[in-house]
Amino acid sequence: MFCTQKIELCAVTTDIPVDLIPREMLADYTHAQQLLEQTQAHAQALLRQAEIQCERMLVNAGQQFWQQANTQLQRWESERQAMHDQLEQAATAVINTALRSFLDEAPPAQRLTALLSKLLDAQMPPIKATLRCHPQDREPIEQYLARLRDVPWELKVDHDCPAQSLMLETEDGGFHINWASALEHLILPNGR
Repeated sequence: MFCTQKIELCAVTTDIPVDLIPREMLADYTHAQQLLEQTQAHAQALLRQAEIQCERMLVNAGQQFWQQANTQLQRWESERQAMHDQLEQAATAVINTALRSFLDEAPPAQRLTALLSKLLDAQMPPIKATLRCHPQDREPIEQYLARLRDVPWELKVDHDCPAQSLMLETEDGGFHINWASALEHLILPNGR
């Protein structure tokens, strides 16, 4: 027996089935993927450049800061040194004025005693010599030498010798000291 069956064939349509991805879409996807990778690589390169530029700017800013700080510190050091120098000059002037005033008030006998002490300090041990002085200085010098007793100096009055000056003459040469030059060596100049 024959059975009849009917087979229906679907008509061919031009629509592409949904389960299949068209080639153009795959090409677009591949192209988009490549563009995305290129963009990401470019973005990474820009970030690296920005980081490098940022580090350079930080280093430059640090160098500029320390340069300005060093300049300021040098300026402060110069100002401090100038103040120190001015203070030292002022202190020297005050001390010199006070010292000169004090020494100017010393009586002539004390001045001669100071000069004789200086001569004795320079002649250690004392040697045989002639001590010349001005006539008005003779008496305090004789009193000073009498107190010492062991000084082998012969005192001679010399009218050519200025007041408050002493000349010690030995066989080897002479030594001259006076009150004015002793003060000049004792008082500091203002510039020092």
